[in-house]
Amino acid sequence: MPTDRISPSLSLVETLRALARGRTPDARPANDPGKPDPGASQKPVARKHDVQALRQRLHELAAEVDPGNEPSMLQARTQIVREILLWEFGSDFRNDLQFVPMVDAIGKTLDADPAFQQRFLNLMADLRKD
Repeated sequence: MPTDRISPSLSLVETLRALARGRTPDARPANDPGKPDPGASQKPVARKHDVQALRQRLHELAAEVDPGNEPSMLQARTQIVREILLWEFGSDFRNDLQFVPMVDAIGKTLDADPAFQQRFLNLMADLRKD
């Protein structure tokens, strides 16, 4: 029986999308576009707006995380935020001057609000079930 319930992952993706758009009025290329972000994933990024590919990639990241280990969860959160931003803005965005500051700002926003922290935990649980 279908429901109109919004999944935790969709809800968090929409929140991250809104946060990202609010922080990037314009995208400027980095001074050294050949120098990739050092924390960027080495695996291919999901093609822009291919929701199933994004979900699969996030599932892979979530499967590698120990939910009881806070540093592991924080690292996974950073990786997941990066993946979502690259999915939303395209893989070239990792070379943009705003990429790393945006990832950091979103992380700080998530840290500041217990409701966002819980939504992330719900997202991780949802992704680990797949």
